[in-house]
Amino acid sequence: MCTQPVVRVVLVGSLMPDDVRRGYISPKDKVINFQFSKIIQEKFLREYNISCIFCASDIFVEPEYFLLEKKIVLESKLRNRDYGNLAGRNLKSLSAEEQGQFMNPEYAPVDGESMYAFHARLKGCLDNLFDKAKNQETFLIIASPVVIRALSACIIADDIKNSFCILNKLDVHPESWSIFSGRIGNWRILTLSAPF
Repeated sequence: MCTQPVVRVVLVGSLMPDDVRRGYISPKDKVINFQFSKIIQEKFLREYNISCIFCASDIFVEPEYFLLEKKIVLESKLRNRDYGNLAGRNLKSLSAEEQGQFMNPEYAPVDGESMYAFHARLKGCLDNLFDKAKNQETFLIIASPVVIRALSACIIADDIKNSFCILNKLDVHPESWSIFSGRIGNWRILTLSAPF
C-alpha cells in the first residue's frame, strides 16, 4: 500500500494585463492586481478544504476582497517567465530570427530564462507540494494564466520535455480555475480552465 499523500491542487488564473493581451511580452516586474471573486471564494470554501494558499509573487490579491481565512504564502517560483531583454516588447516588433528563438524552449533571452528553465522551476514547485502535504490536503494556487497553463502542461506531461508539446494544445483563460489531484507526480485532471 502506498503511503504517499493524495493532494488536490486548485489553480486560479488571475487577469491578464492589457498590454499582454495586445501582444506585448510581459515586463519582469509587472504586478497584476487581482480582485478574487467573492462568489468563487465562497464556492471553494464550501466545496474544498483548502489547507494552504500560494500566490505568485507577481500577483497582488487585494486583502479587502479576500474571504479565505488562510495566510497567503507569496511564492516567487510561481511568477511569470523572466523574458530578459525581450520584456516589454511587442511580439510584432521581433525579427523573424527573434521569433524563431522565442519559440525554442531551450533559448534564453539575454538576462532571462528559457522556457525549459521556466517549466523546470514550476515542476519543482509542484513536486515540493508533496513534501509539505498531508493526505487529502487541498492547496490553492493563484497565478497568471500563463503560469497556470505551464503548470497544467507540467502536470499532464510524463516528463518536462513533453510539457512543451502539451503547452501548445492548452489554453487557460483569465479568471478561470482548474483542479488536479495527484500522488507523487501522478496527476488526474478534474477541471481545466473553467470560467468564474
